[in-house]
Amino acid sequence: MSRGRKTRLTAAALSIALAVLAVPGAAHASALDVVSCGDVLTSSVTLTADLVCAGGDALTVGADGVTIDLDGHSITGDGTGTAVRVHGHTGLVLRDGRVTGFAEGLYALGTSGVSPDVTVTGVRFTDALVRGRNSTITVGGTLGNCRLAGADLRGGPGKLVVDRCRVTGEVRLYESNYSAIRHSLLSHGLLGIGQSDRGEYLTNVFDDFPVLMGTPECRRNLFKGNVFKNAGTAFETSEAYSPANANVIEKNVFLANDIGLLADYTFRNTIVRDNVFTANRTVGMYLENRRTVIPSPDPVSGNVFVGNGHAPSGIVDDDGNPVQGGLHLITRLDPAARIALANNVGTGNAGRMIWAPPGMVIDGGGNQGPCQPTPNPDLTCW
Repeated sequence: MSRGRKTRLTAAALSIALAVLAVPGAAHASALDVVSCGDVLTSSVTLTADLVCAGGDALTVGADGVTIDLDGHSITGDGTGTAVRVHGHTGLVLRDGRVTGFAEGLYALGTSGVSPDVTVTGVRFTDALVRGRNSTITVGGTLGNCRLAGADLRGGPGKLVVDRCRVTGEVRLYESNYSAIRHSLLSHGLLGIGQSDRGEYLTNVFDDFPVLMGTPECRRNLFKGNVFKNAGTAFETSEAYSPANANVIEKNVFLANDIGLLADYTFRNTIVRDNVFTANRTVGMYLENRRTVIPSPDPVSGNVFVGNGHAPSGIVDDDGNPVQGGLHLITRLDPAARIALANNVGTGNAGRMIWAPPGMVIDGGGNQGPCQPTPNPDLTCW
């Protein structure tokens, strides 16, 4: 074949390819295309301008390994639809820009045995929820360029990982094992955790952002090095079924809440140690164990209570005792329901340092008072 013949064939093939790309209504975008509302992305794209989409979904991911580089631009909606939707594909990367004004800023759904793995870096979500079902979503960046306006993750395999991000709104995790929130600032919202195991929540600030870990099926979760402040009840926890599955709450600061840590009705197999409770208006820690008699070998230990109880809300426990001060506990009159206390100390708490009636407490030693009611042969404070 002559050299000229080769050239003519190449030119013809190129003409056909260009004609195919020019077919009206094509819904697939490549890295060279102008991205439009409603596109189905089968390869990576980079935005060259802001994208404004009124109604419906903005972008749908139709292949594995797609990167959507916002390149500093925004995707803006009218409060409905989804900004970026991925069903049954994995490896999506969304980065460097803003998503605002959608019912869902990102929705990842696992289908047909595929659990999407989505990475979000340096994206500011505003009025746009991140939602996943049977998906893993990792959100990160810096406190300056990462914003998360609420999240709802459900179903396993799947989890949410947030690292160095500002979070507002509600974050709900259900059956989302191994989830994590680290080094982040969470404000004016709520973290709800249900039937989720082995989560890590490390060195965050929860500012008017209470945590509710409210079901026995939450196991082996770790809260460490966080600050919980300016909430009604900063942290509400429940029991775990066995000592091997205990949740751990340690080395946190509970500051200027109404109640720092609450176990409402059930408290077993939760390790609470080496935390600091300061200036909580009603009480630093309020523990009830009225239902369960599951043995719990770990004492509430090493906690420090300073200046709590000086503006109590007036609540009383089930026996009519006012709740106020450093640590208040009440249990069933059953030896297996008692709560052990060890090496808890404090100063400047209104009312009392520890309220622990006879028959409801195990003395692990080293607790410093004043403690009430007195006399109490079960608890020595000094």
